[in-house]
Amino acid sequence: MTEPVPPYSGDSATCLKCAHTEAATRYRAAGEPGSEEPTMFGPSDKGERLERQCWRCGYTWDEALNPPTT
Repeated sequence: MTEPVPPYSGDSATCLKCAHTEAATRYRAAGEPGSEEPTMFGPSDKGERLERQCWRCGYTWDEALNPPTT
């Protein structure tokens, strides 16, 4: 069972490690390994998510998909 991820923090995400306010965003499908996960042991147990990576220090974290606005 996968752990819940924090909600999408928007275009100006703040890095949890160095507090920089710019991060790259990549969509990851369910089972797709993230940048920091080894791929040799099969698919990831993580669900569909957004992977964020700090432009300054390179720290990577996951966030939930951004829900559509109505």
